[in-house]
Amino acid sequence: MFSFTFLTKHATIVSMNELTAQQTTPARQLATLPQETIWLANFISPNTKKTYSQAVREFVSFHDIRSAEELQLIDQVHIITWRDSLLAQGIASRTINARISALSSLFKHLCEKQITKRNPTTGVKRPRINTSEVQAPLLTSQHVRAMLDRPDTATLKGLRDRAILHTLFYTGCRISEVCSLKVKDFYEDAGYRVLNFTIKGGKNNKIAIHHELQIALRQYFAIADHGNEPDAPLMLPVQRYHLRKPLSRIQVHNIFHQYAEMAGLPKGVRPHSARATFITGALENGASIEAVQKSVGHSKINTTQMYDKRTFNHRESASFSVRW
Repeated sequence: MFSFTFLTKHATIVSMNELTAQQTTPARQLATLPQETIWLANFISPNTKKTYSQAVREFVSFHDIRSAEELQLIDQVHIITWRDSLLAQGIASRTINARISALSSLFKHLCEKQITKRNPTTGVKRPRINTSEVQAPLLTSQHVRAMLDRPDTATLKGLRDRAILHTLFYTGCRISEVCSLKVKDFYEDAGYRVLNFTIKGGKNNKIAIHHELQIALRQYFAIADHGNEPDAPLMLPVQRYHLRKPLSRIQVHNIFHQYAEMAGLPKGVRPHSARATFITGALENGASIEAVQKSVGHSKINTTQMYDKRTFNHRESASFSVRW
């Protein structure tokens, strides 16, 4: 864990181990922890910790904040200026709102501890987002097949990449969920082969998987040598394979884009398109929306409905009915 006391290039990183190693009593050690560190430590999800810490770091760097005292003097105008800068960069509205939420959470904590008098994010207008549908482009079955068939199965990297793409398109999971999979999460349950994902909130989501995905995973393990290591990451980097470190979200993101480009997919396609395509495809082929909701791990069914693009059937456009 690190301290937010200094978050710019002047940062002084304070770890829990370093504090513990100091010659002080446990009570004294806890008392020396900055509230910014306690705020972040209170989150359970590693992804939330990473996302929130990155958002605060970017904000602190943008305003060149050098101390906790300067952070406590932040006002609404600082939030607005940063928001407008993100908008000017073309950052997605959902991403901007998530970053402001991170700041709001931090300042709420500081207010509760009476370190600051008010939360500067209060009253700041946030960019509007489309709550009726997810904006990720939908892929055709031809697009999906072109990507799935692109990896070179004569190589370890190709087999791994093929397994990753199959996991994304046959489960609709998030990139972070692929990264967190371990070997022990692929097993047989009640006669079905399943993947047991760790999803948002640290919850488990076990789903039976398509035979094509099973084949892709088995072919990968036939070449990879970590299939008998239950706690090893399911997907490993090819370089430094022996270190048994999981792929990062950026690495999986780049793998997806590599094959999307090789398959000649339209620009704008991103990994979340696999999730939207899976949900819409499952619904088109008769799966109930409740079953799809369970498979993708949505806590609310209206979130699943946002991914359903069946109502946006371009073939039914009225434009094709006119004759001039």
